[in-house]
Amino acid sequence: MQHKATTLADITRVVTVVDACTFGTDWMTWNTAGDRDGWVDAADDCSAQRKVPELLAEQVEAADLLLVNKIDMAGKEQVAVASSVARGLNKDADLFEVEFGIISPKEILGDGIIKEKKKEDKSCSDPDCKDETHDHSHSHDHDSACADPDCTDDSHEHSHSHENESSSCSDPKCTDDSHEHSHSHDHDSSCSDPDCTDTSHEHSHDHDSSCSDPDCTDTSHEHSHEHKKTSHDKLGISNFVYKAAIPFSPGRLLGLLNQWPVPIKEDLNIEVLETPKAVYQFQEGLDSDSPFIGVLRSKGFCWMAPTKWTGLAEDTWRHETANYWSHAGKHFGIQTAGKWWATLPKDRMKGYFEGNMKEYDRILREDWASEEFGDRRQEIVFIGASIDQKAITDALNECLLTDEEMAVYRKEAEKVYGAAL
Repeated sequence: MQHKATTLADITRVVTVVDACTFGTDWMTWNTAGDRDGWVDAADDCSAQRKVPELLAEQVEAADLLLVNKIDMAGKEQVAVASSVARGLNKDADLFEVEFGIISPKEILGDGIIKEKKKEDKSCSDPDCKDETHDHSHSHDHDSACADPDCTDDSHEHSHSHENESSSCSDPKCTDDSHEHSHSHDHDSSCSDPDCTDTSHEHSHDHDSSCSDPDCTDTSHEHSHEHKKTSHDKLGISNFVYKAAIPFSPGRLLGLLNQWPVPIKEDLNIEVLETPKAVYQFQEGLDSDSPFIGVLRSKGFCWMAPTKWTGLAEDTWRHETANYWSHAGKHFGIQTAGKWWATLPKDRMKGYFEGNMKEYDRILREDWASEEFGDRRQEIVFIGASIDQKAITDALNECLLTDEEMAVYRKEAEKVYGAAL
């Protein structure tokens, strides 16, 4: 069911504003939304339980445009961390570092929307158009003279326009002697026309500020692309997706996750990103070489095997139930996330996508891990600083069912669910 807001407006771009001053501390806080004044309705217990770092991560991940704001108030380190982590969380969004949230509407709305708006705002200048739904006019700015040499409209002044008498005419073909003709430049500043050969003024590639020409090779000045998309080389932030088509043993996975390292820092700063092993605390007996050191964010779907197929404490529901893995900052959790699509026959599943067959095709193409078990799978993305992909992969692989355990799984699942696993 669509939200009622979608009947009033279309969402074309999602913009997330990141506070560079508080991003690091909010990422490392233990707070939930309910701990923050005014964040949620007092009666909304569900929203109150949401973790602040998780909300922060989800808003960054959902954005088409990221604005890292308050760079004038935050230190360089804070800006670098906020930009780098935001880029690590969302590599596809446009990212800008800004002050006071100032940015061109073109960047927010996109070229296509701006051009369409301009097109709508313009009066129609087609002399043969008889459409009465829009304004027809011979378009001139009538506060100034019309410069169209072929115009015969007597409602306005016609002249060879030169703005005012004190400014020079720059039309090379003009033969009007009533005004000055010159190769027009503001001679208080340098001429930046690369084709100009007039020796009466200075020519230079203007570098009063940093040069933003991406093709410039002039080494006499600084090149920087201010207000461009930036990542600060990600400060070593990388990501990978762990995938497997075999269920986890809940017991072995729980044992691994109980070793999850907790940062002792209250702020996500350069030290955390550059030397992650130096900022974690470990309880006595825990592995100080945890493969998860440096992981800032992890999320995705995971598949758990039942621990008991029959009896009072049976948990066969695990076979049908998807689990959502979500970790951000110091918070970690695994929650149920509905049933796997593979619990339905494909013809019945297709009925849920009558209005969106592209999504149905995408699920079969991208999420179907095997014909035997459908979309049941492990698919978890890990994002962090100096993370060890092999160590994480090896540790999680140790939690997967063995071949012998999978043989039991198949046998027990067939008893409970029949041929349709």
